[in-house]
Amino acid sequence: MHLHLKTFASRNFRNLVEGQIQLHPRFNLFVGENGQGKTNLLEAIYYLLTLRPMRQVRPRELLAWGQTTATVQGELEGRVERKLSVSFEKRKRKLKLNGAPPLRIDDYLFDTQVVAFTPEDLQLVRGAPDLRRRFLDRAIFHTDINYLSEVRQYLRILKHRNALLRSDSRDRDVLSVLNEQFTGWGARILRRRLGLLERLRPYAKETFGRIFPEQIDAIDLSYHTQLGNLSHLNGSMPPGLIEEDLQSALWAQIKKYQQRELDRRSTLVGPHLDDIHFLFQGRPFKVSASQGQTRALVLSLKVAEIFEIQNRTKQHPVLLLDDVAGELDPRHSSFLFEFLEETHGQVLLSTTNLSSIQLPELKQYPYFHLENGQVSHRNDAF
Repeated sequence: MHLHLKTFASRNFRNLVEGQIQLHPRFNLFVGENGQGKTNLLEAIYYLLTLRPMRQVRPRELLAWGQTTATVQGELEGRVERKLSVSFEKRKRKLKLNGAPPLRIDDYLFDTQVVAFTPEDLQLVRGAPDLRRRFLDRAIFHTDINYLSEVRQYLRILKHRNALLRSDSRDRDVLSVLNEQFTGWGARILRRRLGLLERLRPYAKETFGRIFPEQIDAIDLSYHTQLGNLSHLNGSMPPGLIEEDLQSALWAQIKKYQQRELDRRSTLVGPHLDDIHFLFQGRPFKVSASQGQTRALVLSLKVAEIFEIQNRTKQHPVLLLDDVAGELDPRHSSFLFEFLEETHGQVLLSTTNLSSIQLPELKQYPYFHLENGQVSHRNDAF
């Protein structure tokens, strides 16, 4: 079974002209020059399925110029067929699931797995640690919607803890209670992330080896935390025991940094500060790998995420590829399209040039032309 978007429509979303399109359950091609709305269209679809922008922008930047509200909506088919709609303003949004407000945001987001690959994803390797933490958290959430509430609980306690550390009247009893909650939820997040990374690692390494056969086993991924070496917590121990070990380790770090936190009035330990370290031939990726190898690593991580979703949900996610073919060299591009042929999910591809799309029998799939935000279905592409 695979998830696919049957129809999509938007109003006042960036430069997109209001209208509805019918989508194919397999491949959909969006073609146009730069600045005509291809990325905006994929971002609108991503926002519909995740309630988050595809890139790091503020919600108000998604509104068309001079507009105060925007709407995206679509019909999604997977295990069940659902109608999704989001109307949003600068600071609030309204959700509809099958025409009515959902009781919980989790109900809206259930079974809306989507993986996006954009040129900006190179920052996943070379950018700030929060990008890598977000990658892990999003991948976990795609396969277990309960993780959203766990992260919210952790962030809520982190906020309260920071507020107490900043206050002049620091009640030690209150801080002790917050520390208990903080280490409990923090340990749960750490266990989730560590388990995910262990599952992603073999797929990422295998994919990198397919792109560079001469460099099999050249890459590795490790979770970096202030808790020291966690290699013994590799998922073979009972989950409860792992969590207890992690909570104890977090407690030890809180005690170690207690005075420094009081001086700086901020929380200095915890999973909100962790990172992923990428190695290439035993050395940090940032200093030892080429641009092409960096692209291959990002592609490998995305492929690993797709396998993670497929394995744990028994459903193929929707794939969004924003002009990726034009950014890849022949070796990477060849692998990408071989992989896309092997998958069975819905793929939405944007490009400035159809000749860069190396898929067989392209004529059987819809081709949409974008110009000045107008999306038109074309039959004269080939």
